[in-house]
Amino acid sequence: MNCKDKSDLEIIEKIQTFLKKVNLDTKLKGICILTVGIDKSSLSGCFVFNYDKKILLQHYPARYNSDNPIYITINNIKYTIQFAYNLPIVNENGKHSGILEDISSFPLCCKNCITRNNLSLNNEFNNFINKNGSSNYIYKVTKKIQFGPLEYIKFFKLKDGKIEEVSYSGNENKTNSFKIYTCETHNTYFSIDLNTYNEHYNYHHIKGQNETLFNYKILELL
Repeated sequence: MNCKDKSDLEIIEKIQTFLKKVNLDTKLKGICILTVGIDKSSLSGCFVFNYDKKILLQHYPARYNSDNPIYITINNIKYTIQFAYNLPIVNENGKHSGILEDISSFPLCCKNCITRNNLSLNNEFNNFINKNGSSNYIYKVTKKIQFGPLEYIKFFKLKDGKIEEVSYSGNENKTNSFKIYTCETHNTYFSIDLNTYNEHYNYHHIKGQNETLFNYKILELL
């Protein structure tokens, strides 16, 4: 069976087999989050799941200890593992303000969004938000209601000043560049990540993520 055709149960069983190799399977309980990267490359994936019910979850709506890496080599493959288990069930109490969003600011909700990230690739983000020029990156946009539900994860390209949505192929590679935008007017939260179809090396190890999203090559390597 192709990895893309696997059910939640089959994916969780594959995760369990992988965790058994690294002696972490005994900790499987309740809400679990496995984030795994290959040799600090851009090849990575995150799995949020309820082990007891054997279902994948879209996301985990709260902070957790997401920077406690385990480094291990199996069959000459170097893995960086972030694993959280038995996390408390968190109610998604956050709600949208109900104020109409400004479609001219899409994919953000309006021009009142603020960000505190200051990155070397700021120009890439500014061009995307302002719909200026073109870029070779794929922009992954995660939209949530603050302390509430995940609304969507979408991928976009910037071409000739226009934002075009593209389908998620499972072959996108996460870089180490992202920006967080928040809006008090609409009570929204946006994370914008730069992705590429080319694998590359990240100096920093991958940190634990909150949303289920994985490159299908990861499943083949677990």
